[in-house]
Amino acid sequence: MHQPSDALLAARSAATLNLIDADANPGGLQIWSGGEPDLGRDIYPIPAHATGTAYSEGDYVTAGLHYYRAENSGTSAGATPTWPTDGGTVTDNDITWQDMGEIPALLGILSFTQPAGTISGHTLSLTIAGTPTASQSGTATWARIVNGADGLVYQGDCGTVGSGAFVEMGTLNVVEGGELRAETLNIWG
Repeated sequence: MHQPSDALLAARSAATLNLIDADANPGGLQIWSGGEPDLGRDIYPIPAHATGTAYSEGDYVTAGLHYYRAENSGTSAGATPTWPTDGGTVTDNDITWQDMGEIPALLGILSFTQPAGTISGHTLSLTIAGTPTASQSGTATWARIVNGADGLVYQGDCGTVGSGAFVEMGTLNVVEGGELRAETLNIWG
């Protein structure tokens, strides 16, 4: 069994707080629906799939309500493939596409105060500014902590309270105009 020291935990908390506060603008917790992208990947805009087009490994495209990641570089076929919506893959000429899930949509942002929080011992407590409301409806599936310049600090899944997810929420059903609330953040799992 291994366990980090209190000093290491305190240093990680301080480093996390410094990353969140790295910009003059406050950081925030973004709550998203849809499939979680690769760590830190920009997902706006994701272009629609095009036939007869060169793609590089890691490129994202949309088709229908899902998005897909190129598992290798190549050129798409002259006809559109039948896209899986079950997390599977499809071959498109010499490209293999991985179903990443539904196209992500930003449900809302919980803005932090600045500084974003405090550290007591080795526990980091983040403080939300005001009462955030959802900008659109959907099911919360993943989230990102970003600094004020949208620099990624942390990314992970959303789940209900007690699930052990990165962001634990009372309900994952987010309603546009309703209060957006995270109960717990589990940064180091």
